[in-house]
Parts: sequence; C-alpha cells; structure tokens
Amino acid sequence: MSDGWVGFRPSPKRDESRPAASRSFEATSALLIPKVLKLLTTQVGVESWLVRFTKFDARLGAKLKFTINDENYGGTYARIDIPKRVIFLTEYHGELDFRLTEKKDGTEISLNCTKTLAEEEKPEWDNIVQECFTRFQKALTHGT
Repeated sequence: MSDGWVGFRPSPKRDESRPAASRSFEATSALLIPKVLKLLTTQVGVESWLVRFTKFDARLGAKLKFTINDENYGGTYARIDIPKRVIFLTEYHGELDFRLTEKKDGTEISLNCTKTLAEEEKPEWDNIVQECFTRFQKALTHGT
C-alpha cells in the first residue's frame, strides 16, 4: 500500500480498559462558513492553529504527518461534510470534531475533542486541546 492510497478503513474498537476523555468548546465568528472551512481544510489554515505538517493532504482518509518534541505523529481527515462538519483524527490530539452552523452574521462553531487515555494522561491532554482551541479562536479573529 502506498501513501497515495485513499479509501475506507474500519475504525478500531475502543479499548474499554482505558476511558475516553472528552472536552467541548464553542465559538462564534463573524467569518462566514467558507472562510472557516479554509481554516479547517487548507494547510496554511490548519497550520495557523494546530501544528506544522511535514505531510498534508486534505482528502478524506489521506495521511497527515507532523512532528512534536522530536516525535513523529500521523493523522487523517475522518469526515469532511461541507459545509457542516469536519473531523480530524491525530495520534497526538485524538478526534477533533468541528460542527459549523451558519448564522446571518457569521458562523457558530462547536468543537468536540475525544481521546482514549489513561487517567494520569488526561490533564496534559486537556491542556493540549485547550491550547489548540485558543489558537483556533485567534485564527478566527485574524481570518487567516
């Protein structure tokens, strides 16, 4: 199988011995959905708030690669339902599920983050997703 292959993959079964951590965030932006989608589906947009990628492909099921603290991680887009929903899966962040609702004066954004973690890993992960959302809100403000 090559890196260019895109297709359907079965989701792994959840490890019931490790509970899932979850965190939800909400934001309202004056940006219309097309500009918010650019922050979620283009390399420049995603890098403005998530991480710098060594490999980026915004197709469903395609591979994303990045490095944090000299460790390599992977990811993919699990769902792209324009204009309503975008789901990223990364080994580092877990599942980042963005839901978009168009309003007459902008966009409402709901982000649900989940990851299967041991109890002692939850505080660090909670900080990671909080920082990502804070950067995302700044990107919304700047309209990058």
